[in-house]
Amino acid sequence: MLMQSLTLLLNEQPDLMVVGQLRSGTDLLAWLSVAATPPADVLLLDLHLPPPDGLTLLPQLRQQWPQLKILILSTAAAGTELIDRIATAGARGFVSKSADAEILLTAIRAIQRGELAFPPRLQQATLLTVGATAEPSLRLQRLSKREREIVRLIRTGLTSRVIADQLSLSELTVATHRRNIMYKLELQNLASLVQFAIDHGL
Repeated sequence: MLMQSLTLLLNEQPDLMVVGQLRSGTDLLAWLSVAATPPADVLLLDLHLPPPDGLTLLPQLRQQWPQLKILILSTAAAGTELIDRIATAGARGFVSKSADAEILLTAIRAIQRGELAFPPRLQQATLLTVGATAEPSLRLQRLSKREREIVRLIRTGLTSRVIADQLSLSELTVATHRRNIMYKLELQNLASLVQFAIDHGL
């Protein structure tokens, strides 16, 4: 019933489409294995699947399909320990099954943009947790299209004020993007950000 309800909700959205529904971890792996690239952009993953369960699957999914963005959907309480575990294992967000539909939709869209979607009170800690174990290629995937654009402009030597003018944003918004970029890429200063951008062709 939950799967059917979610499918109806998501297919009603003009920018979302359900392309698969799997009932076990084994079915999920088989579904992903038949295509050269993941057939979906975002995966809603239940922690309590028939074996292998969600926690067991996460590291394998991250290793074999790093471009697949995973949102955990679960009845489990979103405590710090659980969020740390799933973030370290490769999840991009967490939504309770009891959450409002709008919260779920917002989380899906945020993850699709390359952002994280963990509970606000745990988001800051999660950024650090994810950063502690991720490879550079995975870190790069965290950046949204807008954040990549800002990185490219920073690389050319532009200040936040000039970037704000070029992108028709406020200087505060650009500063917020810069702070999030540094967290997502595990970087400490502007010089390391510029070098990261050069190394990865941004």
